[in-house]
Amino acid sequence: MDNCLLPVVRRIGAGRVAAVFGRKLQQPGSTIAVGVAVRQADLPEPPQLHIRTTTSTQSLAWKHAIHEACRRVSSEPLPSGPIALYIRFGLSSRRNWSALWKPAIDALGSLPGSPDPKHPFRPNDDRIVELELHRDVDDILGDDVAIDFWWRRLAP
Repeated sequence: MDNCLLPVVRRIGAGRVAAVFGRKLQQPGSTIAVGVAVRQADLPEPPQLHIRTTTSTQSLAWKHAIHEACRRVSSEPLPSGPIALYIRFGLSSRRNWSALWKPAIDALGSLPGSPDPKHPFRPNDDRIVELELHRDVDDILGDDVAIDFWWRRLAP
């Protein structure tokens, strides 16, 4: 899903986008909508996973940190079927947050499951049929990135 959203956001300019929403539906065509972001109240429950990374987001260690944190929270993949995933990236205004989407989702191998244990960063991300990505600018974070994850299994 992130692969469909990324070209649109890059065309608009990732720094101009505060949130991105995608949903897979069975319908004859695709649609896209762009609008002004309005800040909503936080989700009613705390995130299922919170991680603050201090390593370079371009390094394999960054993915490993997310992967291990996710594995500690959810050692078994969610039962088969579609998944809704919500991610909030807390980062400084200097960062291109859209560059973090794919590696963060790829690091969640233990959540959607990974068909090959030798390749933990190739998850069954096709199961993600609802995706929300949010940017929370906080210059106090400096080079660190704080990531909150929420997920739920959807009815088939």
